[in-house]
Amino acid sequence: MIWHVLGILAFVVIYNIWRYYHEDEDYDYSPVVTEISENDQVAETVMEETISTRQLALNTIEKIGCEPQYTEEGRIQFEYQGVIFLMEAVNDSMFVNLIWPWCHSFSKFDIDEFARVRQVVNDINARGTASVFYGITDSDDVAVHIKKHFLLVSQIPDLVDYLKLMLESFFRTARTLDLEIEKYRMQECER
Repeated sequence: MIWHVLGILAFVVIYNIWRYYHEDEDYDYSPVVTEISENDQVAETVMEETISTRQLALNTIEKIGCEPQYTEEGRIQFEYQGVIFLMEAVNDSMFVNLIWPWCHSFSKFDIDEFARVRQVVNDINARGTASVFYGITDSDDVAVHIKKHFLLVSQIPDLVDYLKLMLESFFRTARTLDLEIEKYRMQECER
């Protein structure tokens, strides 16, 4: 039996060595060189002035009718449909983090609620586009937050509707969170 395994391994090794040395003979990988004559004129492309990600985020937030403010940590804070959001936008990155802090909270001493929330958070994170996470605060509460990491560049057509769509996904996630917690609560009551 061991000789069969060694024979198969030897065949695979020899075949791969043969392929390594002989496979590239049929292909010529030399780059194609194109000569440009002096008569051909190359059109100059004018590069648009790029706007920083942070400034683009501020402009877009203002266009959706919100008033952006800076927090002590340097995040952008704004209120949209009665909910306070935090945005982390750095000029070196084309991606931003959008956070809805404290979308749900409960007592850390309520073990049944903690188990329900943990299950729902895991389910939402497995099939959702936004990340839901929770953390224990200094008080007796556990705070549940929603976070989304997404691209924010000026090349996106209709950037205002794009940001509104991202914000709408937070409301859908929060609604799903509340409904699923209530569903688990009702299932426990039926037992």
